[in-house]
Amino acid sequence: MIIDAHAHLGEDVVFDEAQDEKILIETYKENGIDGAIVQPFVPRPYLDDTRAIHDRIAKLCKDYPGKFWGMVSMNPHHRPDDVETEITRCIKQLGFVGIKITPIGHAVNPSSKDAFTIYEIAKILDVPVMIHTGAGTPFADPMSCEKAIRSFPSVKFILAHAGSNLMQTSAKFLAKLYDNTYLEPSWIPVINIKAMVDEIGASKIMFSSDMAENVPMELLKYRLAIKNKDDLETIFSKTAIDVFNLKF
Repeated sequence: MIIDAHAHLGEDVVFDEAQDEKILIETYKENGIDGAIVQPFVPRPYLDDTRAIHDRIAKLCKDYPGKFWGMVSMNPHHRPDDVETEITRCIKQLGFVGIKITPIGHAVNPSSKDAFTIYEIAKILDVPVMIHTGAGTPFADPMSCEKAIRSFPSVKFILAHAGSNLMQTSAKFLAKLYDNTYLEPSWIPVINIKAMVDEIGASKIMFSSDMAENVPMELLKYRLAIKNKDDLETIFSKTAIDVFNLKF
């Protein structure tokens, strides 16, 4: 089984990217992907736009049960009551399985007061938090997440892109030091993927693509780097199933 732990839907007003349902469905069919956790691209910073893309993801999940799961992603700088209401709606009513923060897109420091509001909600709702790391320093430096990781030991944190090429050492350090920290190493080179598995273990790493066009290369990367079949199975699905408590 292969689960893509980091997929996007909608239009991104920060990076001018876009993906629709057709691209995801066709790409996964062509490449043997069994399921994906889908989050919004960064919409315009209005609550109506945020709710609309969450509803769109919910419809995709409803149309393909057991294949797609939703992940909440909204700007933490919305009013605290609106943040709590929307995240709770997505988790409790729409069945979403996690929360995403994008420091570069949301202009948020992962150690800030508004970000901590997200973690408090995640703790109450018992869902993991994915944080973009890599591009967008200083806030996207993995070490900017350390205070949150340490302060919320019951919340599982996923460092998206594992710090990218320049800061993957920090991402590995955190994943090795804290039991509640996991890596999603999309865009990381093959040789560094192998080093991550050797150093912190397959159970701390999950497969992801970030973009549909990246799916074939990400699959090849792991198949080249990881020769142990159990480790490959863990990375391709078991870590994500465990961290996000996926139901089929």
